Amino acid sequence: MVLKNFACTVPRFLSYLRLRKIVHLSGALFPILAIYSGKEVALGFVLFLTLLFLGIELIKPKIRGYSFFRLLWRKNEYEEFAIEPLLYLLSILSLLLLSYRLDEGICYASIVVLAVGDGLATMVGIHGKMCYGSSSKTIEGTIAGILGAAICSLPFAGPTALAGAITGMYVESRSGSHDNLTVPFAALLGMLAVQFLVNIYISITA
Repeated sequence: MVLKNFACTVPRFLSYLRLRKIVHLSGALFPILAIYSGKEVALGFVLFLTLLFLGIELIKPKIRGYSFFRLLWRKNEYEEFAIEPLLYLLSILSLLLLSYRLDEGICYASIVVLAVGDGLATMVGIHGKMCYGSSSKTIEGTIAGILGAAICSLPFAGPTALAGAITGMYVESRSGSHDNLTVPFAALLGMLAVQFLVNIYISITA
């Protein structure tokens, strides 16, 4: 009976752009690049990709006929500005910049939550059977996102990564659009809050 209450009741299109999701997942490589090649290299690469993206958007009317872009753009993005990819790049860029001021492990883990957690939530979620009310997003997708994000961000933030995975994926399950912006910063705030509470506990019990 409990499972029946979560049965999907809205039409869902069980497909996604595979190349787009591969690109999305590859964002998890930026923290690795920052660690082994330096933050400046990672920042420069993200900035280059952002400028490249904006350049492609400027000439979109001339190139949208090429079949390659059908693997990357959603239907509405053929005629409109593709805001979600831009928010994705800006989120990564912002988190890399914040790593100079905040705990860099937590900033890196937030990027992983965006790349891996959000990516897996879609890839697994389209095959899910249990939805959130009238939403097309599934519980299976959220669980996959939490597990994937927590495991992949663990090397960067330790056990605190679980808080980021949970908060990020909770927001993802409730988000309509612009989750490329809300998910990583929800994860960031969740991990910072846990770190703050742990530090208070240590200072009280020390």
